[in-house]
Amino acid sequence: MTQLDACPKLYFGRHSLDALAGLPEDGRIMVLCDPFMVESGIVSKITSRLERYGRSYVIFSGVTPDPSINTVTDAMQMLLREKPDILIALGGGSAIDTTKACLYFCLKYKQALMESRYVHRPYFVAVPTTAGSGSEVTSYTVVTDTEKDVKIPISDRAMTPDVAILDPEFLKTLPKDLIAFPGMDVFTHAIESYVSKSATAFTELYALHAGQTVLRCLPRLYNGETDDATCQDMMIAATMAGLAFHNSSLGLVHGIAHTLGAEFHLPHGYANSIVLPWVIAFNAGVGRYRSLKRPELLIRYATYARSMGLRTTGSRNEAGDEDAACELIRTIQQLNKTFGIPDSLAQAGVSLEAIQAKRTEMSAKILNDITTKSNPVAVGSAEVGQLLTDLYTGGGPL
Repeated sequence: MTQLDACPKLYFGRHSLDALAGLPEDGRIMVLCDPFMVESGIVSKITSRLERYGRSYVIFSGVTPDPSINTVTDAMQMLLREKPDILIALGGGSAIDTTKACLYFCLKYKQALMESRYVHRPYFVAVPTTAGSGSEVTSYTVVTDTEKDVKIPISDRAMTPDVAILDPEFLKTLPKDLIAFPGMDVFTHAIESYVSKSATAFTELYALHAGQTVLRCLPRLYNGETDDATCQDMMIAATMAGLAFHNSSLGLVHGIAHTLGAEFHLPHGYANSIVLPWVIAFNAGVGRYRSLKRPELLIRYATYARSMGLRTTGSRNEAGDEDAACELIRTIQQLNKTFGIPDSLAQAGVSLEAIQAKRTEMSAKILNDITTKSNPVAVGSAEVGQLLTDLYTGGGPL
């Protein structure tokens, strides 16, 4: 038996922030965001409405990129002190992930000390300001242990927001990096969820639509075409990809990217973009990894490429499928080139000495990552170690 978890309630389109008028009537509100949201005045898009509706609120503005245990602890202290009935996460994946982790650990803390009837879960609203993580519709969060240089994925149904608000206005003033890196994160979510061993007809549908939208809209948005339709479509694509991987999980790309991000402080979408072409080639058995011969997965990637409308030979045989899978890889490489994303860890500023010194430790972290376990190809330390070497030297997987 399988299931589809399709929560939360979604509001999208222009003026969708007006949905805040429908918040539960009683209770104090806590808004969680990063310092820039306060300094730039973006948080006022939320607070001005709350004031108009006569609601009291407090702001936690200590969210940091790749939220650490320390950041979550700071947010928890305010949550326990203020006892809000409603949480509003405003920002990219870091703000939403911080709120989720704060909520998760607060509930665990209370459950350990109190009877269940006294444990109250705040109403949770996610307001993403980028099109990337899909965290607004998932039960996943990722917290960084800065002492051990490891990212810790956590999954719990209680962390799924009750409401997600997708307002296209937020995308119109983003810098290019905050368009490109999260956008490639969307593409990675779509592709990995499509080939996941837990994929279903529902998740495939979300993954296909998300991928098609990224190819159509992301380059346009990057080049300054910030019309309502383009911005809204990218936000919907991010949410659809989130719904896809929330129900099917991800794969080795994320397992490697989580570790690279923690070890070398690479932005998550940036790390995914570097790793994605290599893992596709490895999983599909094409290019440098052609000797691996994985016909079933080759067909999966080829089907996805054709569904994206990519130019291929069109023949549905081994040679045609290989051409289609390789075209998917070339398309990702071209997007990376457009967005200034390198094809190797060396070009990303990672030293060979660091890779060699941490190779065994990094391989173990990658293999223990929850996302690696859903990769359609089982891997061990030898395969992961070779991929890390290949990722450093670069030159492309084809």
